[in-house]
Amino acid sequence: MTVTDGTYIGFIVLTGLGAAAAFTLTDAKNVVRSDGSRIILMKNPTWKSELVGLWQTFQSDPYIVLMFPMFLSSNWFTAYQFNQVNAAMFNTRTRSLNGVLYWIAQMLGALVFGMALDYTKVRRTVRAKVNLVVLMVLTMTVWGGGYAYQKTYTRALVSQGSGTPDDTSDDYVKMDWADSGYVGPMFLYIFYGFYDAAWQTSIYW
Repeated sequence: MTVTDGTYIGFIVLTGLGAAAAFTLTDAKNVVRSDGSRIILMKNPTWKSELVGLWQTFQSDPYIVLMFPMFLSSNWFTAYQFNQVNAAMFNTRTRSLNGVLYWIAQMLGALVFGMALDYTKVRRTVRAKVNLVVLMVLTMTVWGGGYAYQKTYTRALVSQGSGTPDDTSDDYVKMDWADSGYVGPMFLYIFYGFYDAAWQTSIYW
């Protein structure tokens, strides 16, 4: 399936609008929090000041080391989701739809977890413990579903016909959104996006 000029023009317009929207942001030095405090801006940090700050953090909060595996894994799964699931299994227009649904789910996930984690009527320690349980359940559910889906295909299967680019007759036929089995993988991909935002929001919180 070819992509029309209109698609590229649309991307250029959206990119231009996004760049223009940046000019509407308030300068960080003028931001005042709800409690009246201001943002502390660090001017021109150097690699030395960054390393010193990291060392000071280790001394004041040594338990942060326990979060390193969380930090490390926070962006690894996107390569798998985009390449080994979306690109491998779906045709062009369906990959595009999956992408839209993924990022919408990301926004919803960030909104839901952000609001829940900042809900001041519940103690912070309680919010942290509940979040840990919810995140664990989400991890097992979403990635359990992903594992079940992954067992339905292999890299060799989806690469079928790639050795003969001039002959498409033996190529693996990728799924389209009009196909009968699409709904399940679609929801899996939506939940991948939601989970990604839930994970990232929890780390930053």
